[in-house]
Amino acid sequence: MGRTAAARGSAFLMQIWLPVALIALWFAVSASSESPFWPPLTRIIGALGEWATSGTMARDIAFSFGNYFLAIIAAMVIGIAAGVAIGLLPRVGDVLSPYLDFFRTLPIVVFVPLVILVLGVGRGPKIFLIFLACVWPILLNCIEGVRATSPSILETARSYRIPLALKIRRVVLPAASPHIAIGVRLAVTIGLVMLVVSEMYGSVEGMGNFILQSGQRFQLPETWAGTLLIGVLGWALTAVYALIENRVLAWTREGSDEHSPAQTRRGRS
Repeated sequence: MGRTAAARGSAFLMQIWLPVALIALWFAVSASSESPFWPPLTRIIGALGEWATSGTMARDIAFSFGNYFLAIIAAMVIGIAAGVAIGLLPRVGDVLSPYLDFFRTLPIVVFVPLVILVLGVGRGPKIFLIFLACVWPILLNCIEGVRATSPSILETARSYRIPLALKIRRVVLPAASPHIAIGVRLAVTIGLVMLVVSEMYGSVEGMGNFILQSGQRFQLPETWAGTLLIGVLGWALTAVYALIENRVLAWTREGSDEHSPAQTRRGRS
């Protein structure tokens, strides 16, 4: 137990020392800065504190990440469902492959003005834009995961006449889960980018709107504060997802550890 705690503490220090050193360097270098474009770190932190005490920070965060999580959940549900269907039906995949290749190469940012013009500036268009950005990596990685499932496993399930719903739940999804996890990991970061971009067009609240309004008013400390806050929240979000992914997919590593060379040598000895 003590060794485990010490190992975790050592790993935490290895991860945290560089950010702490960079913040200390930033603080020292910017302390005497008089440039309006590179304000001292103390002014940025002060602007962050004023934003927090004004009462609008909590509202902006709730608005932005409310849209974000709704879009991510919708992208996971639709992306995984469509990915399983396309992966299990090769003919459907062959028909849809050119269209998937076409749409996945289009930058989602180009749809922002069009979606705003057609759907308006409310909350729905922002959720839809984040969804568009997130669904493609989940869908494409799910298709690859389903197609990578061992044919012998699928043939065994077919031989035992396992119902389709049970086969998908017990065979296909577990086999494709590492690929799906990669797609969700990409969607988490891509969704953050689209979150900010979608709120810079016709929005009256949200973190992207705060950054845009601050920049237009030449309030550079506030602009830096909003940017840094999104970075910190994005880092925390990806860290939480990594913990969830490690917990959910722990069985895949346990299986590989049992067949690792070290385990094999230990078993022989």
